[in-house]
Amino acid sequence: MDINFADNISLNDYNFLRNSVNWKLLSQRQIENIFKNSAYFTVATVENKPVAMARVITDGGYIYFVADVIVLPEYQGHGIGRMILTNVMDYIKSNLHEGEFALANLMSVKGKETFYEKFGFQRRPNNEFGDGMTQWLVK
Repeated sequence: MDINFADNISLNDYNFLRNSVNWKLLSQRQIENIFKNSAYFTVATVENKPVAMARVITDGGYIYFVADVIVLPEYQGHGIGRMILTNVMDYIKSNLHEGEFALANLMSVKGKETFYEKFGFQRRPNNEFGDGMTQWLVK
């Protein structure tokens, strides 16, 4: 399998990947803002077809949020997710200067926590951090 990487994705392909893992679809306006406001995108393609992606949101200081880590179900288990997350972590590290630190955050899909632990992420709560929390807002 010949895997290539890109730094962007179309609006339709973005929602296609979200749909493939049963995530909520987003409006064109939402996706355009995501593209404009994300610091980093990495997209894996096979035969010019997006099969995986992830993105990073940051304050430019020390907080980085890893979002939308998606691998098409039929491509899971082939190391593509590992390559995508390696790209993300390399991007974050490349923004640090000597002596600086960053806090990388993410929200794992239930059952995928061990994948992220291989990259040094820690489950919450633990001795240092409380529970992560989320809230869906609808208008």
